Amino acid sequence: MGLISAFLSAALFTAANYYGKLYFLGWAALLPILYYLFILKNGEISYREIFFSGWKLGFWILLFSGNFLYYSIKLYTSAPMPIIIILLVLLFLLLSLIYGLFLLLYFYLQRKFFAKNEFNPLLFAICWTFFEFSRHYLLGFFPIANPASTQTEFFSFIQLAELGGIWILTFILILVNGLLFQLIFQKNYKNIIIITLILSLIFGFAYSRQQIDFTAARTVGTIQIGIITTDIDQEQKWTSAQLDQNIELTLNAAAELNQTRLIIAPETNLTFDFHSDQQQRQQFLEQLAAEFETPIQIGSLAAKDSGAGRYNSSYLISKSGELISRYDKNLLLYFGESYPYQELLNKYTPYHFSSLNAGEEPKVFKNKNLSWKTVLCSEILYPSYVKPESAEVDFIVNQTNEAWFNNSRLLKNIMWQAAVLRAVENRKPVIKTGNQAWSGIIYPSGKYQKVDPSQYYHILEFN
Repeated sequence: MGLISAFLSAALFTAANYYGKLYFLGWAALLPILYYLFILKNGEISYREIFFSGWKLGFWILLFSGNFLYYSIKLYTSAPMPIIIILLVLLFLLLSLIYGLFLLLYFYLQRKFFAKNEFNPLLFAICWTFFEFSRHYLLGFFPIANPASTQTEFFSFIQLAELGGIWILTFILILVNGLLFQLIFQKNYKNIIIITLILSLIFGFAYSRQQIDFTAARTVGTIQIGIITTDIDQEQKWTSAQLDQNIELTLNAAAELNQTRLIIAPETNLTFDFHSDQQQRQQFLEQLAAEFETPIQIGSLAAKDSGAGRYNSSYLISKSGELISRYDKNLLLYFGESYPYQELLNKYTPYHFSSLNAGEEPKVFKNKNLSWKTVLCSEILYPSYVKPESAEVDFIVNQTNEAWFNNSRLLKNIMWQAAVLRAVENRKPVIKTGNQAWSGIIYPSGKYQKVDPSQYYHILEFN
């Protein structure tokens, strides 16, 4: 029963990562595991059983949230399926140990401070929020599976992210789970009043925020941004035959998007080294200057004069073909752009693992009277990285290449959910464009407009 209850809770918790409209399941997701711990076990459970219950819950949550990693490892290493599955199972078993430690912490505090050893929803929510906060910073290379990300279709609720980010959303979500458990299984009817007050807070704040946004929108002009989107398989993307098509696709954007203030292409949309391949770069810049009437932001894996290795870079180029600015991705994606223990992996496996270089500082791009912060691909998953410069910019740009994950719906949803939360947290539009990705614009309210993935060129508008 312990394994089944952990499986059911994890499945309910993560269902919205696959289909966003199932966000409501998250509000009762913990009922199966809480029923097992406090009804079937009747509070009489050893610390060993507590730890393993948390471990099993964490394993299923991470498996349901991170199974897309299979495709990137397969693509990068060509390892056999059984080997990759074993590696991922071991990874998730290791990372989920922290869930067991969380449950130990909660039960220890419950038994220490509550004489009757009764379940306490408030303490449980505080402990879970502290746990998620700790997991996010201690295991920063795996910044997914936070319950707040499942709620991005609940637009009224996520407005609270402006006040406390994903942490306040996590706290309220877990608190309501605990209150519902007490209400249903322990007949604690006073919780109806508390739940009603919480819902009143959620919808009341959302309504007040909507009125502020409506008033501000009437006094600000409209900005048009053009984006390029692509649907290229990762194995095909880097072939020599595809190189010319990538360049042509970028240059052809002029005819479709010249009327906009800025054009943004996906991450690594140019598959040559934009720094070292000077002949190819000069030819591209000359063609751009001849056709474009607006600046363009492109992506490339590019070297630097200062040393060996390449960076995942984003370049801002003027309409006259001059380089305005460059940003090198700071937070590299583990198992994709960076590999821990790389020397050992190369020594004891038949595969060649190599890592990109990491940039050293965030970047705000500026052109005329527009300014924006660029975060590349997985950097959108880190609230504390996106936020610092957000107050001084007009919008946030997220360029991605999600083809590493075999067009995984799960990965695309997780990346989009993160962009929605960053927009609300910072009250700034987020413009997302990628290869084999959900692309479009998320407004500061969390409402969004996805573009048609079958088209290459799109115009987005915001105030």
